[in-house]
Amino acid sequence: MPPLSIVLVVEDEPIILLAACDMVESAGLITKEATNATRALSILAENPSIAILFTDIDMPGPIDGVALAFEARARHPMIGIIITSGRRPLARHEMPAGAIFLEKPYRERALTEALANLLS
Repeated sequence: MPPLSIVLVVEDEPIILLAACDMVESAGLITKEATNATRALSILAENPSIAILFTDIDMPGPIDGVALAFEARARHPMIGIIITSGRRPLARHEMPAGAIFLEKPYRERALTEALANLLS
């Protein structure tokens, strides 16, 4: 994996956010954090070099993780996308093309493999 790739992790649960960032950083990547989709869109606008968006589906605010994924792809066509949820799995047609779905609770190995797949 490229050593300086940046992953934007979007998760409203603080413990899960911390754990996800630790997993991403253990894979040798840099993280940016957001606790809602509105903030995530601001971070994406400020950091066009973000390589991957890793977002939960369910979060507070007017935009959920699925809408965030589609908006991120519209604004940044080359961004990799990983979507996660413990409540409902997504079918391919419900996600942007090429996005990866990880069911919660996900294992570090599954996340690392998804990140490597998107960066290759």
